Amino acid sequence: MRLLQKGSLRFTLCIIAHLHLVVLLVCFLLLSILYNLTVPLGEGPDEPGHMAYVFFLAREGRLPVQTTDSHTSDVPGEGHQPPLAYLLASPAVAWLPAAEQEVILRANPDFVWNGGNESAAFVRSSREHWPWQGATLAWRLTRGVSALLGAIVVICTYFAARHFECLSRDSSLAKTAHGGTTQFPLAVLAAALVAFNPQFLFTSALVTNDMLLAALSAGLFWLCVAWQPDVGRGQQRVLVPCFVAGVLLGLALLTKQSALLLAPLLLWASWRAGDGQWTQVVRLAAIWSTTAALIAGWWYLRNWRLYGDPFGLQVFRAEFTTQAFEWYNLAAWRGGLVQLYESFWARFGWMSLHPPELTSWAYAVLGLLALFGYVWLGILTWSDSQPKRASIIASLWLGAFVLIVMACAWTVSFALTAGLVAWQGRMLFPALPAIAIFLARGLAAWGNGAPQPATGYQRVKRIFSSLAFGVLLGLAFYLPLGVIAPAYEWRTLPPTVAQAQMETPVYARYAQSWERGAELRGWRVEGDRRAGETVTITLTWRSLEPIPYDWTVFLHLVDNEERIVAQDNRKPQHGKLPMPQWTPGDWLEDPHPMLLPPELPPGSYTLRVGLYLPEDRGRRQGVWAENGVLIGDYASVGTLVVPE
Repeated sequence: MRLLQKGSLRFTLCIIAHLHLVVLLVCFLLLSILYNLTVPLGEGPDEPGHMAYVFFLAREGRLPVQTTDSHTSDVPGEGHQPPLAYLLASPAVAWLPAAEQEVILRANPDFVWNGGNESAAFVRSSREHWPWQGATLAWRLTRGVSALLGAIVVICTYFAARHFECLSRDSSLAKTAHGGTTQFPLAVLAAALVAFNPQFLFTSALVTNDMLLAALSAGLFWLCVAWQPDVGRGQQRVLVPCFVAGVLLGLALLTKQSALLLAPLLLWASWRAGDGQWTQVVRLAAIWSTTAALIAGWWYLRNWRLYGDPFGLQVFRAEFTTQAFEWYNLAAWRGGLVQLYESFWARFGWMSLHPPELTSWAYAVLGLLALFGYVWLGILTWSDSQPKRASIIASLWLGAFVLIVMACAWTVSFALTAGLVAWQGRMLFPALPAIAIFLARGLAAWGNGAPQPATGYQRVKRIFSSLAFGVLLGLAFYLPLGVIAPAYEWRTLPPTVAQAQMETPVYARYAQSWERGAELRGWRVEGDRRAGETVTITLTWRSLEPIPYDWTVFLHLVDNEERIVAQDNRKPQHGKLPMPQWTPGDWLEDPHPMLLPPELPPGSYTLRVGLYLPEDRGRRQGVWAENGVLIGDYASVGTLVVPE
């Protein structure tokens, strides 16, 4: 009991000591949930392919095999990726029946990449509405794994920044001309720059392997900056971090091939831990590289056996090579770098959903403030004659710089390999903690240099600190509600809503004898039903399977002598949602305005509904009753009464 009480006390003290971090984590997880709710399924770079990989592992229990023909690949588009991220996510879908472990999305022909004007890459289906069930629920749960990995990045950034903070307090870098020190907690500000980065939050709301790589990279970065030189310390204190670093690198290489960019960071850490002694550096490098090879080497040997090279480049290029990047063209560099910057902070969907231009300017101002902060630091420390505590090689800032440079170099090499698609800010997320710490250090400099006492200046610093956090949090909260959610049009309805809104329930199934087709489940009338007026008859459809033909709906109003007195012929939802775009399980309303002729006598008229193909000599679809009996090529669904 005493040990339990001590453990509880230590945990409580730890929470109090790092209360800022706890608050940031709570805010980050709540924001991740918000982004998860507002980003429709599949509306992120390659998310359907990543989800298909997760489903494949859970359903088949083996690794996918790729071919140069995507139609014969096990997981087209993403099967070349190392499997660790998908293995970690597979328990979130393992409870689903095997028949439901598949991605069911309909491509949107009006997507901007197809020459349209809509941000949605896919048509929104009824199964995406709340309450979630089946594959939709599994997809949302799998996104939750990404959010937890994002929280790990925030934690690692915070504790890595604390080492920079301690270094700054003991060196001339943070001393001011008046003896003051940094007023803004560097660790808190750096963690906030990660937790409130809208693009990072957006990525944490997707099924992707980027978040696991970012988490492993952040953990490795924290380990490297905490890995002290071997001066008067036991060998175990140096070798254990070396072994752990190898494990993290191996796991990262099983997550994404771009984890190779972490190797120079480990070389720097080995040099620092070995105190610049080549024999010690080589020994440490041999330990972590061998450990990583033992963990991840099998995957790259498998690639070599299957595809002829460790990275499967031939298969990758067959699937992913896009418009080539013209490295000799300055305009191409300018466009690529602008896209990289914007998508590092906020560019959503499939890189096609832009926030207001003011958003980019806000983050540009943030970067400029950080830059001027470094200028201010240089002015304050210009006359400081205190000797440096460590050489430039041992400086933590060099390690952070190495990680950022390698992330940028990998992005450029990826652009040369895959084309313009490579210029995405998420490619820099393995270096996100280092970038955040650099930005935080520049911003924190604005809290230095005030004469003591300076009550007014302290007030200004508090206002600046609150304003910086407020802007970061405000933008992170606004963008999903003000930009992402309004960008996607929902043309389907939840089943309960669709059934509640129809006035007259009916049943008619439109299909060939071997098909399941689509059901007409009800209809309602809106508008004045008198002669000479236009009424709107809204049909309620339910899709049972993919529908191959683009049927046109006809509504005929007939009198007692079988004469058509009014009619309407058009595709569902005025052509905005044709039948080939319906997803199995969809419920949707289909309005049809119908002009009642001015000379139409009062009375009851029969409403008939059918499907036909004008381009195929008016061929009609068969209609089946609920008991499976063919009733003809149209259904009489009720009567419309025209009053006097």
